[in-house]
Amino acid sequence: MNTALIIIGLAMFIFIIVFSLKRAKEKKKAQQEEHEKIKEYGESINEETRNKNK
Repeated sequence: MNTALIIIGLAMFIFIIVFSLKRAKEKKKAQQEEHEKIKEYGESINEETRNKNK
């Protein structure tokens, strides 16, 4: 009985850790994609400004 509870407890603990890491990875990827969009937008604004000044 105690062994079964320990196994179930460890399984739950491992599941929580894996789930948390997966969500953190997805969040980091989404943030990086958003950062790339912002960077591209900034670069396009810079190009427009350079072309206006010519």
